[in-house]
Amino acid sequence: MRRKKYLAIALVLSGVMVFSAGCGNNKKEEAKSVEDTADQDTAGGDSGESGQQEAGETGSENNHEDALNFKSEDYVKLGEYKNLKVQYPVPEVFEEDVEYAIQELQDENTEYQEITDRPSQEGDSVNIDYTGTMDGEEFEGGSDTDYELVLGSGDFLEDFENSLIGKNKGEVVTFPLTFPEEYFDSEAEGKQAEFTVTINKISEVIVPEYTDEFVAKVTDYKTTEEYEDYIRGDLMITAQEESASASGEDALALAVENAEVNGYPQELYDFYYDETVAGYQFYASMMGMEYEEFLEQLGEGAVEDAVLAQVEEYLVAQAIADKEGLTVTGEGYQEEVQALLEEYEYDTIEELEEDYGKTSIITQIIRSRVVNFLYENAEVEEVSQDEYYGEDESEDEDTEDGEEAGEGELELETDGEE
Repeated sequence: MRRKKYLAIALVLSGVMVFSAGCGNNKKEEAKSVEDTADQDTAGGDSGESGQQEAGETGSENNHEDALNFKSEDYVKLGEYKNLKVQYPVPEVFEEDVEYAIQELQDENTEYQEITDRPSQEGDSVNIDYTGTMDGEEFEGGSDTDYELVLGSGDFLEDFENSLIGKNKGEVVTFPLTFPEEYFDSEAEGKQAEFTVTINKISEVIVPEYTDEFVAKVTDYKTTEEYEDYIRGDLMITAQEESASASGEDALALAVENAEVNGYPQELYDFYYDETVAGYQFYASMMGMEYEEFLEQLGEGAVEDAVLAQVEEYLVAQAIADKEGLTVTGEGYQEEVQALLEEYEYDTIEELEEDYGKTSIITQIIRSRVVNFLYENAEVEEVSQDEYYGEDESEDEDTEDGEEAGEGELELETDGEE
C-alpha cells in the first residue's frame, strides 16, 4: 500500500492529475497559476536536482508532442491485470459534508453592505492593502493589495486581525507582529515583522438565514429538507465515484507490480519530469517555500523517484489500453475533451490544450479509461471507510492539511483572493 500512496502523492503534485484534483473554483485560473509559477522558477534557477538538467524545458515552453510516440510492447510485458483482488471502501455521506454544502449556499448568497458611519468590528469584511517587513525589508508573500479579509475568520494570525478591529475607512495602521515558534514557513518561525495596513473599505457581512423561504428563493427546492435530500444524493454519487476510483487505482498499482518494465522512451520521461517539477514548484509556492527548500524536505532524489514511478505506471497503463482497445482516437478525444470544457470553464478545446497541453490531456484520458476498466474487471471486497483508509491515518491527514495550509495563520504568500 505504500507504493499506492506514493504514486498518488506524485501524481497530484505533478500536473498529471490536475483534471481530477480540482481544488479551486476556477480551474482555468489554477492552470495558469501553475504555468506561471513553473516559468518563474525556471527563469530563476535550476531545478535543484543534479543530473536532470537536460530532461527538457519546463512548463509551456515544451509541448512534448513526441512523448507518446512509442510502442508499449517495446517496454512492457504485462502480467495479470484482470480479476485483481482489491478493496472497495463502501461510500458514505457524512453530515459535516452536508453542513458544508449548506454553508457554501449561504456564502454564495451573502451580501456585503459598505459601512461608513462606524469603525470596523469583528465579523466585518475589510478591503486592505498591506505591506510586511522584516529588518526593514519586505519579505516574499508578506504584502498584497485589494485583499478582502473577514475579521475574526482566522485566515490571518489573530494578532493581525485584531489590530484592524476598531479602525475607520482610510485609516493606516502600523503594528508589530511576531510569528509563532511553530509556523508552516520555517523562515518566519519566531521572527518579528512590522505591517502597515491601509483600510480601503469596511463592509458588514450579511449571511442569509437558512430557512425554507431562503432555499425556495435561491434553489430549485421548496424546503430545507428537500434541498438536503438533494445534497445527500449528490454527495453519494460523488462518494461512489471516489470509491470506484480508489479501487481502480489500487488495481492499477497491482498491475504495475505484476508487469515487467524494461526501459522507457526519453521523450516520455522528459514529459513527466517537466510536469513533476512544475507541480512541485507550484506546491512549494502555495506553502510559502522556496523550491530548493521544498526539495530538501522531500529528500534526495524525490523528483527522480516521482518521475520514474509515473513513467512506469503510464507505460503499463498504455500497454493495457493498447491490448483492450482503450486508446484515444481523434473522435474519442474530441468527445472526452468536450465534456471537460464546461467543468473547467473553458470555451474552446484550444484554450484547454494551451493551458494543460494536449499530451497531459491524452495521458489523463487513457489513465482514467484504464483505471475504470481495471475496476470493472477486478474482484472487489467491500470494506468500511475506516478499514480502507485507516481511522488514525484519516485524522492525521486532516491535521496535516490544516497545518500545511497555515490554518489560522497569516500566509506568507497569498493570491489576493479569499
